[in-house]
Amino acid sequence: MSEKQYLLDKTLESWKGKRVALSVSNEHSFTGILEDFDEEVILLRDVVDIAGNKAKALVVKIEDLNWIMLL
Repeated sequence: MSEKQYLLDKTLESWKGKRVALSVSNEHSFTGILEDFDEEVILLRDVVDIAGNKAKALVVKIEDLNWIMLL
């Protein structure tokens, strides 16, 4: 595991169960509770997009993320 991947895993692990915001492909922003993640995807629950649309869950490929922040 690379040092970069280790830092991402360590950070996301500490954020599990907390509300985060993320940007996907420079086009869409979402907030939700970080449910789980692996090397390829992040799973959010109780998701809201920038327009206020709500969803129960969202799966995002990590390679499509521009940024993620803890709210």
